[in-house]
Amino acid sequence: MKKIKYFLTGLLLATAFGACSYLDVSPDLGVSEEEIFSTYKNYSSFLEAAWRRTYAGAANNVDARNIKLCTAHWLDQTPARWTVEGALTDACVCGRKLARSLRSGSMSDEVANRLTTNTGYRPIMKVMFEMIRIANTAIANIDMLQDATDDQRNELLARAHFARAIAHFNLCRYFGGMPYIDTKLGADDEWDMARLSGHDTYVRCAEDFGRAAEYWRAAGLMRRDAYPGEAGHLADPNMWFANGCAALALRARALLYAASPLNNALGDEDWRAAAEACGEAILAAEQEQFAMVPKESWSDNFWGPQYTNEQLWTYSVGNIALSNSRMYGRFGYAQCNANKNASGICPTQNFVDRFETAWGDPLDTEEDRAAAVAQGHYNDQDPYADRDPRLDLTVVHDGSVVGSGKVKVNIYKDTKGAWPTTKIGVAKTFGAEWDADPTRGTTRTGYYLNKEWNGERGNTAYRHADPQIRMAELYLNYAEAVNEFAGPNGTAAGCPLTALQAVNKVRNRIGMPDVQDRFAGDKLALQGRIRNERMVELAFEGNHYYFDSRRWKTCEVDMSRTLYGMYVEQVAVSAEYPKGRKYTRRALTDDCQGAWKPHMYYLPIPDAESQKMRNFVNNAKWN
Repeated sequence: MKKIKYFLTGLLLATAFGACSYLDVSPDLGVSEEEIFSTYKNYSSFLEAAWRRTYAGAANNVDARNIKLCTAHWLDQTPARWTVEGALTDACVCGRKLARSLRSGSMSDEVANRLTTNTGYRPIMKVMFEMIRIANTAIANIDMLQDATDDQRNELLARAHFARAIAHFNLCRYFGGMPYIDTKLGADDEWDMARLSGHDTYVRCAEDFGRAAEYWRAAGLMRRDAYPGEAGHLADPNMWFANGCAALALRARALLYAASPLNNALGDEDWRAAAEACGEAILAAEQEQFAMVPKESWSDNFWGPQYTNEQLWTYSVGNIALSNSRMYGRFGYAQCNANKNASGICPTQNFVDRFETAWGDPLDTEEDRAAAVAQGHYNDQDPYADRDPRLDLTVVHDGSVVGSGKVKVNIYKDTKGAWPTTKIGVAKTFGAEWDADPTRGTTRTGYYLNKEWNGERGNTAYRHADPQIRMAELYLNYAEAVNEFAGPNGTAAGCPLTALQAVNKVRNRIGMPDVQDRFAGDKLALQGRIRNERMVELAFEGNHYYFDSRRWKTCEVDMSRTLYGMYVEQVAVSAEYPKGRKYTRRALTDDCQGAWKPHMYYLPIPDAESQKMRNFVNNAKWN
């Protein structure tokens, strides 16, 4: 038998997992492919390694060496306690001083190895290539399968094509275009392949997502669970294995990425393809009765229930308390049962300004805010009143009311120069000077993350969800692609929604009015509101903003701007200060400021890996 050798970070890695299972080990152990792939049970177990393998006794949660590593929740559970968006976008910063070098475009070889090959951390590249090998091996051996029904066979092929697609998609988002490996490579095959462009990689991903959708359609699995109102709704034990509607939606997302400014190669034709794919995905999902949940249930998409009917595909993280170290990257010291290792996502004032007034006035610039003040729609000394409801649902600010006890959070300095505590179970200080303690994960912007928090502290566990694709995103993907291709009143693929109607559908669900008329009649003007809507609807989930800012090429400007927070001080109540607070936009400390450099579009790949192939042109170093 041929021995399996390494390609890049283990594309054809042969390594035992779990209790030395033979389902993912070298054929040199004497197990034939016929034994593995002839029975449904063994074939399914081999393929399942790409989806949810675990390693007995593994340290640092390396059971994430599967498709879970495509999710923001798993990547942000790094032992270093920093998050991708906190380190590399203008939307937020880390509560602890962890990522100054990253924000300025510098990354050590050690950190690069952690993100590519080091199995003790979150080795994106290694894991994705392992998944590709598993998927290709499974697809190549499908004809050996003897005891499966047609539906079972189609389901296995769908899972394999989906896993191959999402692995290449994840690689391209983080590292740029890759060779698209769609065959089982042997020792005598040509391994030295050149990289594809980002555009062509995403197009190939879309093709595989499309194949997965067709196999799932043939298997009768466009959705896995029963329809709303029927027994078994949201209760199928195999929900994690995705479905045909999710595959169509991710096909559309891949084509949207291909059409975006960072990757567009065919102009309007790329946008047309993305628009058509988004329209087809919407029609299929609506036929299967997926729908956005009501405003009152919006947070159910992120914590509490295991699944919602809005989620086409989601990773349900399980019952985890904020005292669990897996959550220290996303939630701050004050939220995480007093653990100083907690870092936390601290939204910037720049990002908070993305949340419009309740009348739909933008607040991004001084001019925008002045215009809203003139309309009587905004007061900079009562800045959280009459705002998009998603601001309070997403961000913890001074005066936020949280948890079952309806506790008001204090993030202000009182007249004595102290920072009052907030009693959630026990009294805890949420506010602090922004550079007081580099190891303590107290807010460095005046804000914390609320979107995935149930408002409680301590050891009480609750379920966290990380939606991989949900209906709101699908409508916004459609709005973006159709607007770019056909303008605000365009449609695609027989979907009756116009681009404008699609974005308004998402806004109206949460209680926001339609996009103001001044932005509704022009493609460029609507583009800005669609992008803004993505920022607030998808804020701090799925690392959307990290990827969106790069594919739009807006990070070149936004990461170079001064980043601000909100510094709050107690004062006497007056006409000028109606809340008894003085709100001051204050520039963040130097280590929180960005310094955009062109190489920051993609993560670096260690030379030791890239040099294994002569034709593989490496990414620029981060230094």
